[in-house]
Amino acid sequence: MKRQPPKSSGGRPGRRRRLPAVLAALALLFLPPAVPHILGQGYPGPPPRPADALMVLSGGEGRIPEGYRAWSSGAAAEFYILGAGRDVPLTRLVPPASSLPPAVRSRVHAEGWSENTLENAFSARTAVEERNFSSVILVTSDYHVPRAWIAFRKVLPPRVALYARPVRSDRWGSAGAAWRTVRRYFLEGWKYWGYRLLLRWEP
Repeated sequence: MKRQPPKSSGGRPGRRRRLPAVLAALALLFLPPAVPHILGQGYPGPPPRPADALMVLSGGEGRIPEGYRAWSSGAAAEFYILGAGRDVPLTRLVPPASSLPPAVRSRVHAEGWSENTLENAFSARTAVEERNFSSVILVTSDYHVPRAWIAFRKVLPPRVALYARPVRSDRWGSAGAAWRTVRRYFLEGWKYWGYRLLLRWEP
């Protein structure tokens, strides 16, 4: 009886050889942007005593209301909104400010010229140096904290104690929210490494 030759495996060994390369490529794509967010878990939260200033980086949903709630509950003496936009009335940014007594309202500040995270940090440094602040609470979205932190830590004087107050993003409430969250964390993770390179040459 004539025996049939064994059938070919259809290239499976080749696919198995490619699998480690695919896994390595995925690791190179996703691990670097994950690292900043893991490290960000170790940034110090707000101190038990009121800080000199609480600074909100505008541009993300919920940041200004969360910052105002923290400030009005006694988290800091002064409240700054950075990158608020030119000629935007304070009462539009913080509607409750219209009912504040003048002495209290004078501690709420809106800055409109800065347009990105690094410019926000330089704006913060101006306020810190003019008012001789020694402690600052940074308020921004949770996915944005790592990049904002390295910018502020690089630009602010070393004597200034820096704290982070993350604002929770919309996370996993729906399929759309989950996708936005993953995308934001992924992009911000890579932007963090871009800032690390940029700030190496920042005087």
